Parts: sequence; C-alpha cells; structure tokens
Amino acid sequence: MNFYPYEEDSLLFSKKSARNVFIVLVILFFSVYIGSEQFGYFDMALYGYLWATVLCFVLLTIRITSWTLRPPTRRLWKQGIKMMFSAKGLAFVFKTLYTNIGEQRFIRNRSGYRWAQHMFISWGVIFSFAITFSLVLNWLHFELVEPKTYAAVVFGIPMFRMGVDSLLAIAIYHGLNWTGIAVIIGCGMALYRRVTDEKKIVEQSKEYDFFPLFLLIAISITGSLLTVSALWMEGAFYLGIALAHQITVIVFLLYFPFSKFWHLPLRFLAVMVPMYHAMGEQKQCARCGIEYATATQIKDVQLALEKRHLSVPIDHTTLHFSDLCSQCRRVSHRLSAYGAKVHFRKANLVLESNEKNGLQLKKGGDQ
Repeated sequence: MNFYPYEEDSLLFSKKSARNVFIVLVILFFSVYIGSEQFGYFDMALYGYLWATVLCFVLLTIRITSWTLRPPTRRLWKQGIKMMFSAKGLAFVFKTLYTNIGEQRFIRNRSGYRWAQHMFISWGVIFSFAITFSLVLNWLHFELVEPKTYAAVVFGIPMFRMGVDSLLAIAIYHGLNWTGIAVIIGCGMALYRRVTDEKKIVEQSKEYDFFPLFLLIAISITGSLLTVSALWMEGAFYLGIALAHQITVIVFLLYFPFSKFWHLPLRFLAVMVPMYHAMGEQKQCARCGIEYATATQIKDVQLALEKRHLSVPIDHTTLHFSDLCSQCRRVSHRLSAYGAKVHFRKANLVLESNEKNGLQLKKGGDQ
C-alpha cells in the first residue's frame, strides 16, 4: 500500500493543533474580558451560546490546522502570505475580497437565480454570525443611559446613543430578524432548486445538502418567533421557543466546522488562490512553448508531489511531467505508448518510452 504521511513527524498535527487552539482560547478569553468590562457586564441568558461558540472556534481551529498542514495547501498558504506583504499583493487581496465575497461574481456567471439564492444565504449567515458572536462574546452590549436612550458599547467603549423607539434602534435590535428573513428566502430558493432540478437530485445527500438548509430555516424561524412572542403574544410560549432556538443554534455551531458550511471560512482563505495564479511569472510548456501556469505554481506542485513520494520525473533529464501543459502530457503518453519519439522542441530534447509508463531521454541524445 503506497501511503505516506503528510509529514515525517507524526505528532506535528497534534502539536500545531494544540498550539493554535491555545492561541485562539487566549484571544477569546481576553476579548471577552475586555468586552465585558472585566466581567462586569455579562448576559447570563447567552451562557449556553457562549460555550457552544468557544467549542465551535476550537473545532474550527483544528480543522483549519489540518487543512493547512497538507503539502499543497501549506505551500499555497506560505506563498500567499509572502505575496501579501507587498502593495500589489495587498491591493489584489482587497479586490478579490470584493469580487469573491462581496459581489460573488464566481457564481453570478453561472446563473442569476443561483447568485440571488447564494447572496441571501451567505450574507444572511455572515451578518447573523457577526451579530451573534458580538453579543455572545460580549464584544457589544447596550446600556440604558437615560429613561429612553440606549448607548451602544463596543469593547467597553461607548460608541453612540439612540432613542429606544428610533428607527436606528429598531434596525439594530431586530438585526437577527432581518438576516433570518434573508436566510429563509435563500434556503427556500435552494430547496426549490434541489427539488425541481432532476439532474441534481441524484447527486444530493440528505446530510450534506438538505440537513444544513432545514437547520438554517429552523434557526431563523425560532429566532423570529421569539420576537413575535415578545411583541404580539405577550410572551406566550417564549420559554419553549427560546429553548428550541438555543438547541438549533448549538447544533449548528458544533456542526459548522465539519459540514458544508466549512466552505464559508474556506472562501475567505481562498482569496490567495487567484493572487497566486495572477502575480507569478508565467511558465512555458517544455514541448509546445505555450504559457500554461506560473513558474512558482509548477515548482510548488513538484515539491508537494515529491513530499508525498508521487513525483513523476522524466528519466535522465531535469524535467518533470508537470513541466508540460495538459495537452502535451496526453500527446507525449500516446506517442511513447506507440514507440514513437517525442520531440520537446522548446527544451530541445528528444525522448522515448522508458518501458515503465514514463519517458526518458532518447539513448544517445543530449539534454
């Protein structure tokens, strides 16, 4: 069995995970300490959400650590960070953040319906996260400073005041209701598409495609019902609805790092991919001479394959198959399988089959 670990040190994942989790916990602790004004302001109604959020951050850190330890992603991660430390790289990151996260152009080009659905869900979830984490971790709270005036306090610093019945107060207090409505609309559109698109039905799994949508809808509906109960039902069923909402939110937070929602933080991390492809010097194919990737990318691919003992060199040369564009790889394999010579005109080489499903420098040839 040809299995090789990602790293020679079998404890590397454990060491890195423990270190990263420790750093995240320290940051969370001090952010809560500062935000709650030395634990002077603490909303005990959010206590269950707080522990679920901390556990979600821990699990997410372990998942990201595992992802970044893989040779290709680790290499990409290092190269991306290096590229960011330049004016051009930083400008590229902001531009990609706008097109990939803000505008989500990558999905708009596929279908307007899918783009609208994705925008409702993604922005609804992102704003819900922002509001929930700010309140649960005590980064943000509101203080009654006058009989009809609240002050918004961020990390212990009063930011602005607003009237209890003002439009701003209504917009802020019901922020999770607005985001919940957006999520319900987006999930409804996604469910409609999944039910009506016969081609996609056979490819969908209940736990990966349907469960996350039903879970988001359950969270949004129970959250909105809390407002309905408080404003128009004189608090009827409030305790039961609050318990149901808390359970759905906790299930979501624990499910998040290992579910389809994992692509949400991954989308932020993936802003480096287009920068990685756009900022490097282009490499020419060793056979036909067309530019097919960056020189940095090809070098990193070869390093990653070598680390996994999957390297495919061309015998008696300094070249690898990754030095060819995809079309020339296929053509070279076919020609060598028929016993024909393969001319690498750009590299000025003549190769032949090595009788092991690979290529070698033609006997008597020069590199």
